[in-house]
Amino acid sequence: MEESIFFSLDSEQQVLLAALLAIILSDKLNVNQLNILGNFIESLGQNILLIQAVVSSDPPATNSDSSSNTQVQDLEKSIDMLRQELETMKAKIAALEGK
Repeated sequence: MEESIFFSLDSEQQVLLAALLAIILSDKLNVNQLNILGNFIESLGQNILLIQAVVSSDPPATNSDSSSNTQVQDLEKSIDMLRQELETMKAKIAALEGK
């Protein structure tokens, strides 16, 4: 699989990219929207780090069908939870925009 250009950036380029994205994403957002977006992005990062920690500390022993099925079910549950959180965030943003 071809590696994304993002992963080949050096540390200074990543900092610059993060700063530019923050400026672009926060443009024209009010204080409440900035708070929601910032907390969401921070939560996203924490979840990615948690997944990495779990994967690196407990590598799968086998690739059996039951193990794969369990992983798929766990992923489906996680996706459903993320969808619910996204819908909640959309409702909160809509409520803030309606004020």
